[in-house]
Formats: sequence, structure tokens, C-alpha cells
Amino acid sequence: MNKKTFHIILGIMTSLVLITGISLYALGKQVDEPKKDNNPLLQNGYTKPEQSVTGKSDAVFTNAKGEKIVLKDIRNKVIFINMWATWCPPCKREMPSLNKLYNKLKNSPDLVFIMMDVDSKLKKSDSYIKAMGFSLPNYSVEGNLPEEFNTNSIPTTIIIDKSGKMVTKHIGAVDFNHPEMLPFIQDLLK
Repeated sequence: MNKKTFHIILGIMTSLVLITGISLYALGKQVDEPKKDNNPLLQNGYTKPEQSVTGKSDAVFTNAKGEKIVLKDIRNKVIFINMWATWCPPCKREMPSLNKLYNKLKNSPDLVFIMMDVDSKLKKSDSYIKAMGFSLPNYSVEGNLPEEFNTNSIPTTIIIDKSGKMVTKHIGAVDFNHPEMLPFIQDLLK
């Protein structure tokens, strides 16, 4: 075999190896990349348990007026729960955007919005909400929350769909002004 033929064969083989490698890499990326979820809470602290949680809890949320929401009795509604406390800086940081989101959705009959004061000090937390000019519905909890709600960190945001399944549990502060947040909740309300 002469030198010229050797270089041609070497060039063809190198090209085939490169093409095969690029093809395998691209195929691997397609398999490894998760499908895009329109949930804007896809980030650190996010879980998507996809299990029914509302029917098995005796949790009762009560506001300062004595009005109650019984978790196991809520049917065919989206439930938005934000666990917070007045002493929590990340909770305070997310509240302005959370208040804006609430104001956009508060008239929806298919949405139950609960700000859960983890300290159950409604007088103090209601005073804070009022002083900040927010209109968020503030509650404390009685009874047992579903095990899936357990967290050691706040703020924690939990969203339950109309079928009673938890679709989001996000631990940590959120920018509720995220451009996909409102459409995400509106899709759940359909």
C-alpha cells in the first residue's frame, strides 16, 4: 500500500470515528435530557411527588376570624400553601411577589390560597402582613399535616392539583413574578 492510499484510508476512518462519536453524543443527550415541564419551580428544592395528599389529613387551617379550611374536605380545587414565619428573611423576601400573584388569582373560585404561619402566632403575623400592605390570607394549622408536607426549612411552597395530588413542593424562596408562574397555576385551574 502506498503512502497516498494509506492517508486516504486513515482520513476516511478518522472521519467515520468523529461522525460516530458526534452521533452517539447527540443521541445520549436526547435520552438524558428530561422533558420540559412548564412548572416554574423546577430548581433546587423542588420535588414532584405526584401522590394524593388531601384526602388523608385531618389538618384544619384557621384564620384570626375563626374561619376554617379542612384539608381533607377540599374537592376539585387547586390548593396553594406557603409555609412561612415573620422571623424568616427568605419568607419576607418572597412575599411581595407572592402577594402580587395572590392578587391576580384571588377571585378564582377553584383556588384555595393559604399562607400558613408555622409559629401559629396569627396576631403577630397578621400585623406584619397588614403593615407591609399585603392582602395574603393568613392561617395557622391544627391537626396533622400530610407526611408529604414535612419540611425543616421555610419558606416552603406546596401546590396541590384539583385531583388532590401534590404537584409541587418547593423548599426555599421563590420569585413568584417568574413569567411562567401565573400560566402554570392557570393551567392547573382548567
